[in-house]
Amino acid sequence: MHQGIEDITPLTLLDYPGKAACILWFGGCNMRCRYCYNADLAKGCKAKAAFPSHLREKSLEEFLKTRAGFLDGVVLSGGECSLCPDLPEICRLAQSLGYEVKMDTNGTRPDTVRFLVEQGLVNYIALDYKAPSDEFANITGGCSANLFAAFGKTLQYLIGSEFPFEVRTTVHPDLLDEKAVGRIIKDLAARGYRGTYYLQHYFHTDHNMDQLERPVRAFDPGKLPGNIPVVLRHFKTEPDK
Repeated sequence: MHQGIEDITPLTLLDYPGKAACILWFGGCNMRCRYCYNADLAKGCKAKAAFPSHLREKSLEEFLKTRAGFLDGVVLSGGECSLCPDLPEICRLAQSLGYEVKMDTNGTRPDTVRFLVEQGLVNYIALDYKAPSDEFANITGGCSANLFAAFGKTLQYLIGSEFPFEVRTTVHPDLLDEKAVGRIIKDLAARGYRGTYYLQHYFHTDHNMDQLERPVRAFDPGKLPGNIPVVLRHFKTEPDK
């Protein structure tokens, strides 16, 4: 396989809006988000990947050719796919075989995002807004303000580009409460974001990055400001039992 791809999910109907797709999982990440359920993948631990592959394709190209006509899209996820030096080549390959390409990214490589968009190598981007600036280091495992600034550059670029993208936040209610998410909403509105903002509930595994327990408190979306549209994905408004 191409450099950086640690595993492939051969079919998803959830990860690319309106499309049947596969997911390419990239190892390595420049963040250590406390709630991350792909912890081993983010750390680049191949032997402990959260999604052990059952595929035996000789190459990515061979795999994509076998799925052409059945799948509509390819999702680039991870880990953090923007760290992969082969990413433009992978996008070109997928598009040459008739796939549309969706990129899941933390936005900390704005030059890479800009290049892929301006070269027409991606068709849709899901941008993760991890936390408001004052809680960013706590949520991302101590990442510096420089990474939040880099994310901000990506966000501003996409807002001004007319490129199809979404902004989303993973919510562990014990880490990000309604006030914190409200600050994100207000920041997005102030920056000129007019799309839908997606909240995704924390997905519990026993191997998440910070060994988090299931949420104790419930999250009340009714307390959020109404500056922009908010949609809940796989969300729980009651604490786990």
